Amino acid sequence: MTFPVDLVYTWVDGADPRHAARRAHYAGEAPVGLGANASRYTSHDELRFSLRSVHMYAPFVRHVYVVTDDQVPSWLDPDAAGITVVDHRDIFDDPTALPTFNSHAIEARLHHIPGLSEHYVYLNDDVFLARMRRAEDFFHASGIAQVPFSSAQLGVGEPVEGEVAPNSAGKNVRSLFQADFARGITHKFKHAPHPQLRSVLAELEERYAEPVSRTSRTRFRSTGDVAPAATMHHHYALLTGRAVSAPTRMRYVNISSTDAARRLEGLLTSTSIDSFCLNDVDTPEGLREEVHARVGRFLEERFPFRSPWERRDR
Repeated sequence: MTFPVDLVYTWVDGADPRHAARRAHYAGEAPVGLGANASRYTSHDELRFSLRSVHMYAPFVRHVYVVTDDQVPSWLDPDAAGITVVDHRDIFDDPTALPTFNSHAIEARLHHIPGLSEHYVYLNDDVFLARMRRAEDFFHASGIAQVPFSSAQLGVGEPVEGEVAPNSAGKNVRSLFQADFARGITHKFKHAPHPQLRSVLAELEERYAEPVSRTSRTRFRSTGDVAPAATMHHHYALLTGRAVSAPTRMRYVNISSTDAARRLEGLLTSTSIDSFCLNDVDTPEGLREEVHARVGRFLEERFPFRSPWERRDR
């Protein structure tokens, strides 16, 4: 492979008082369900350790972009070589859409990052690489993306108020593509690194201007959203000959589940997986301190070596 591959994160620290105040101010626009719960904005320092995993296991990455809402982690050195912090204001052309607390809205604008390469890998900050990766694990040398289909399915029928966002957003995408391609999409995608083609996102923004623009202007996740970076990008690239389905070995851990401690212990020694996701789904208030401490201990043990993007005084 001869073309450059970048890496893009989206990150938020919900404990930041300014961010929490803005979220509270607009809380009346949030739908009922998981779209606005506190766990969606809780930081367990995942980004710091996910970057360590990238430094350990992804030497092919040309440049890292961290997309934030007027925030910079205290431990991150924004002047370090190879990393750029991108504010939402740098990629949203409609200032009235900000602030946004909707991951789908942010994903709809990632391809507007200045300087971003055509080929990039998109990670949520709770996704970690688990062993050495090559650019060829995400793209073929021809430039075609290798997308991580899941065995989980979207379900039939129209979106249902209160259902999880991947279901409703996937159903909305299905309606669009069924009309244009006479094909019905069925599957979700894994909580794994997602290869992206910048030109595909730009094409989607133009071809499906109304639903993409509407999603980018919806402050909290909604059943009316589309999912630009996963369901929409991957299926459209597949249907237009720019992606293929490819296996990836990953593990998903709900960090507040009753078996989380056992599953984290297994991740310390496993050599058979490519990546893993530590998802804070909806940790009860009384368990948050315990869960935070458990995740912190695990991450320090699994990724003990600083990345070059960390400040040396922290």
